[in-house]
Amino acid sequence: MTYDVAAVRAQFPALAEGAAHFDAPGGSLVPEPVGAAVAGTLTAAIANRNEFTAAERHAEAVVRECRSALADLLGADPAGVVFGRNMTQLTYDTARTLAKAWGPGDEVVVSRLDHDANVRPWVQAAAATGATVRWADFDPETGELEPARVAAAVLSDRTRLVAVMAASNLIGTRPDIPAIADLAHAAGALLYVDGVHYAAHVSVDVGALGADFFVCSPYKVLGPHCGVLAARPDLLERLRPDKLLPATDAVPERYELGTLPYELMAGCTAAGWARPAASASASRPTWTPRTWPACSTPSRTWWAAPTASPVPAIHR
Repeated sequence: MTYDVAAVRAQFPALAEGAAHFDAPGGSLVPEPVGAAVAGTLTAAIANRNEFTAAERHAEAVVRECRSALADLLGADPAGVVFGRNMTQLTYDTARTLAKAWGPGDEVVVSRLDHDANVRPWVQAAAATGATVRWADFDPETGELEPARVAAAVLSDRTRLVAVMAASNLIGTRPDIPAIADLAHAAGALLYVDGVHYAAHVSVDVGALGADFFVCSPYKVLGPHCGVLAARPDLLERLRPDKLLPATDAVPERYELGTLPYELMAGCTAAGWARPAASASASRPTWTPRTWPACSTPSRTWWAAPTASPVPAIHR
């Protein structure tokens, strides 16, 4: 099968500007159908989620399909997919929620190879509760964060959480996450994995990684600016984030404050993260429209265009 580069490039309006783009911290370029899905949903009749009116059903379908698309991207359960503003916000929210059960004598592990978005929230949450922060060092010769360094230096029966990245935003090294997960779980700790610079380049399977929480940024993977966290639904059921009194207590909605940005969720669905079906004849990406009341927006696609390797990221 011939890979039609021109056909793929034609899906990205920003390439018509004639510039070379090396600004990975700002995200990948966005294909036209993603922008169309955002605009179509934003200008369509839409309301708070329910099943009575067409606008309510529209909102319900947008959320349901977005969770399914994000679950496909991450190899996760849609019932454990939490939508957020970005990775940093989701990590701060999770840190505050988990820290409700921490106290003096408890320990939290962070690494010196991580982006600060997976360090500072945990350091500040530990400081607020009297918990101790332990640092896992990487090998300065290889740039690797070896599981043995995590185990030997910092894990104990007082460890409550281990926070590591799946791929370094600075030098690209990838720790052995399943091995670190085994060590963390053997110590009775949870594992929080920053997958921002992993999800754009590797087929993700949260369960196989052993991550209790996996967080990443869809805008690094052809989607709009937002963040997503995946966890087991039963784990989310045990936690109590701060929320408004009338807000639902259902999972994952109890973690999503206020009305969701339906247009961004529709853009995530249009980004095309569903697992690809085998196709021997398709040489050009196709986009299947879905018709909503008063608008037409693209549905999830069954292909994924390659993205360039990211440069060191500053923003999440």
